[in-house]
Amino acid sequence: MEEEGVIKFQLHWQASGPALPETFRELEHWRKRLRAIGGIGADPRRYGGIGFGNLSRRCAEGFWISGTQTGELQHLGREHYSLVERWDIAANTVWARGPVAPSSESMSHAALYDTRPDIHWVFHVHIPELWRRAAAQDLPRTPAGVEYGTPEMALAVRDLASNAPLPLVLCMTGHEDGILAAGQNANSCGEALLRAIARAPAS
Repeated sequence: MEEEGVIKFQLHWQASGPALPETFRELEHWRKRLRAIGGIGADPRRYGGIGFGNLSRRCAEGFWISGTQTGELQHLGREHYSLVERWDIAANTVWARGPVAPSSESMSHAALYDTRPDIHWVFHVHIPELWRRAAAQDLPRTPAGVEYGTPEMALAVRDLASNAPLPLVLCMTGHEDGILAAGQNANSCGEALLRAIARAPAS
């Protein structure tokens, strides 16, 4: 199994001040809800105890995203978010600044924002039941051999999102339990994800 939480792209990160309060409040609202159902967190029984799950929102400068390895934290503050200002999928490179380095899933988030100007929010969670039932729910799915944090995953996500209706929920087949949701606003994105999870009860 691939090691969870490892940044696979080339990162140019500059330490700087935290996000503004209004930037992260809605992100934190949805993070709490998704963490409560196990979609975000850290569990010694899953992925070797490494933290998982992250959220982002578009802004004028790029997008704000929860920092790498913050899944284990119960609550995030402004100091736990990073601003991704620029990215180059072909070169597998991300430029970011903030109090922390950005999530290892930043490239997949970037691909969604790059592809669709109407996507303003992206939530990445780990839901084993939904991931296993993705085909049964007819969710869009990336190819099985494509790993997270790579240009191939970013391109696969981009292809699935390019003409899909929003809000979108898709399965990262080659990334154990990985699910992405994208939407025009935080509530539509989160509610679409919760509906999909509700249709996939634990077996």
